[in-house]
Order: sequence, then C-alpha cells, then structure tokens
Amino acid sequence: MATPARFTGTVLTPGDARFEDASRTWNACYASRPREVMVCDSTQAVVDALRSVRERDLPFRVRSGGHSMAGLSSLEDGVIIDLGGLDSITLSEDGSLVTVGGGAHLGDLYRVLWKAGVTIPAGTCPRIGIGGHVLGGGMGMLSRSRGALVDHLVGLELVGADGRVRHVDEGEHPDLFWACRGGGGGSYGIATSYTLRTSPIGDVTIFTIGWDWGRFAPAVKAWQSWLAATDDRVNTFLSLFPREQDLLVAFGVFDGPAAEFEELVRPLLAAAEPQTQVIEVVPFIQAVDTVEALQGEAAVADQVRAQGSSAIIGEPLDDEAIATLQEFLTDPPSHRAEVAVYGMGGVIGHRSRTETAFVHRTGLMAFEYRTDWDLPENDAENLAWVKALRHAMAEHTTGAAYVNTIDLALENWLWAYYEENLPRLIEVKRRYDPGNVFHHPHSIPVSLTEQDIARHGIPETVAAELRSAGLLS
Repeated sequence: MATPARFTGTVLTPGDARFEDASRTWNACYASRPREVMVCDSTQAVVDALRSVRERDLPFRVRSGGHSMAGLSSLEDGVIIDLGGLDSITLSEDGSLVTVGGGAHLGDLYRVLWKAGVTIPAGTCPRIGIGGHVLGGGMGMLSRSRGALVDHLVGLELVGADGRVRHVDEGEHPDLFWACRGGGGGSYGIATSYTLRTSPIGDVTIFTIGWDWGRFAPAVKAWQSWLAATDDRVNTFLSLFPREQDLLVAFGVFDGPAAEFEELVRPLLAAAEPQTQVIEVVPFIQAVDTVEALQGEAAVADQVRAQGSSAIIGEPLDDEAIATLQEFLTDPPSHRAEVAVYGMGGVIGHRSRTETAFVHRTGLMAFEYRTDWDLPENDAENLAWVKALRHAMAEHTTGAAYVNTIDLALENWLWAYYEENLPRLIEVKRRYDPGNVFHHPHSIPVSLTEQDIARHGIPETVAAELRSAGLLS
C-alpha cells in the first residue's frame, strides 16, 4: 500500500538521494535497512505517519536522535518514523520554560538556552536527541547539583496508540506523565514535544585530574570516597582507560566559584596525589564543549561499532571489585575500551524512588562498561568483553541498570531498569496502549508470565503485587 497523500512530511525510500543517510544506523553492530523513512515536520505528520504504518500493517520504530546503543530506532524492512523535522526550540517570555521538539538535538538546545542565560541539567553528548534522553531519566553534566533532567520535565505532547494527541502533565494524564519520567522511550507513544523548566547559568568551574595506571587502585578508592562525602554542587565523572593509555581521569563541573571548589577537592588530592590537575572558570557553554571532547571518538562519529552496558553501584567498591576493573582494562580487545563512572547522589536523591518512574535515586555511582572498534571481525570479542565485565562486576552492584544505556544482552533488564516501579509502569501501558502498538525488544510489556518473573529475577514481593493487580498472562 502506498503512503497516504495526506502525509505532509517527506517519505524516503531506496533510490532516493537522501535515503542512505536517513536509514543509517548509528551503531553499525545493529545495522538494519528499513523499507521507508517517514520524516515528520509537525505533530499532524506524526499522527498521519502512525496511521499509515498501522493501516499498512507495517512494523515501525520511532527515531529522535538515532543514537540508540542497541539500534532500536531502526528496524529491518520496517518503517522509521523520524522526528528530525520537529526540532523547534521555544523559550517562554521570562526564559523559565523551554518547549523543545521531539527531534531536537541536545547541543542545539544548550546553545539556545545559553544565549538566554539559562540551562537544563542534561547529558554530556550534545549530538544526541532530547527524546530518548529525557524519557529514560537524563543523567548528565549538572545532575548532582540540579537533579536528573526528568525532574525538570513539566509536560509533553504525546501521540498515542489511538492516534490522539494528548497534552501530558501533572494535571492531565498524571499517571502517563509519571511513566514518561523515567520509563524509557518507545513504550507509550510518540513524544512530539517536551516542556522543561530551566534555571539560570553563567560561569562554572571545570576540573580535570589525572593519574597514571600505577595509581589505579588508590585513585579509584580516593575518588569514590570523595564522591560519597562531597558537596552537592560537585558534578563529577571518572574515566578508566586501558593500561596502554596509562591514564585515569576525574573530571566535571562545579556549580560554583573556583575558590570554593579548591577547598572541596583537597581530600581527593591528598588521598591520591595526581600527575596532572587543571581547575579553571569558564562560561558554561565552554564546559559543554570540553566535556563532549572527553567523551571520545564515538560521541561525535556518524557511525560506530560499539557496545555498552550499565550498572548502578550503591556504595564504594572494595579492593576485589577495583582489582576486577583493573584486570579487564589491562588488555581489552580495543584500545578505546573504557569504564565510565557517573557520580550520582546529590540532588538526584532528593526525590523518592517512586516519585517518578526513574527509580535510581539512591545510587552512588552509575557505571557504563563500553567499547568501540573499527572492524566487523572484531565484533564478537568486544561484545563478549562487555558481557564478561558486567557479569564479573555483578556481585558488587545493586543489580540495577540505566535504561538509557540499553543492552540487549542484559538478562534481567525489566527488573534492572525499573525495579519496584515496574507494576505501575505495566498498568499505565495497559491503559494507554493495550494492543502493544509501541514495542521493541526492551519496551514495557502489557503483561508478564510466571516464567518472565523468574527470568528477570523479580522479587516475590513485587511478583505478588503483579499477581494481585492482574498483570500476569
């Protein structure tokens, strides 16, 4: 069946000049070739695109920025509903709110807000789309000092499975609003815009502190102890690189003046004397560029071969866990392998675990085990390295994982991503998408089986809640 004439966007099919670029999957490990890309430039175009794929009974995926680690914004022989034309960024008159199209990129948003002297506490990779980032929680550059991005979401426009356009906020569809604040993308509808609360920003203090490989264990111990005790205004990350790079780096943004940070960082420097340290005051937009540069080649590439997995850590790692990290980084299959550690705590933990669907409020650190490489023949060893590292570290973690680093090899993903918020997420799914129109391999299901409960390691207390709510099939 042909695409309906009423679709006002752009339809790209094989043979069109722009099709190859539009159909490219960012992570080539999960490359797929769609039959069609429907580029939407309005909410009505999204409504029409959804109606079109449903009338033609075609599988589809929705793409915001296209940076899904597991390639979930594309689909072999399916249709991509691309939100790339929905990239408007509109500030309220007083600058306290910004409404962002579902296809806008984070870097563009940072720059528009900077001109108005405000910002949002969003991610460290400006090239990603706002959509998947905020729906999964949105940890990033200012999370400890200003909270997760999802805590600044005040409303969104959502095209539902029934084709209706809903304004979703605390007053309208509050249960759906709760689910969209941490329940991940691709489960409840197509978000065409987001309204976010901003806050003033000016100069900030950025810092980079480096140690050589010989200081691996002392540096990790010192950094995580410092993180557990430091001021909420300290936003900090730790990058652990392979032995051949001979480098560990703590970096971040202090949401305050340099003189105060210099006092706050003294315990870290005393516990593990670094080889290098840089502390400087810069405009916040320069901090955005600096932190992006520290993300490595994959963050700025149009296409990569990459794999990542995540884990939430509740308390400082012991000697055995640190030794495990060092062992895996001694000779990894790629020189671009890394364990990236995101400092949590601070304002993230000022809300309860159930106040929003983003449940990871009590973690100390979020680990991302990741690697990227060049050649297809190296896929198997790199994928195996990430999986083996995750398994080796499992006993030292809470068992939770961050949905924005989707890992299709994660066996217990439903429990790991959502924990005790899972029953309510399924209830909302049943209410707004009972036919499971919006689905992908790691989307919220309409129901579970007893086998699913066992496979995902769901505790008996939560399993009983699922049974009593009639959420098992």
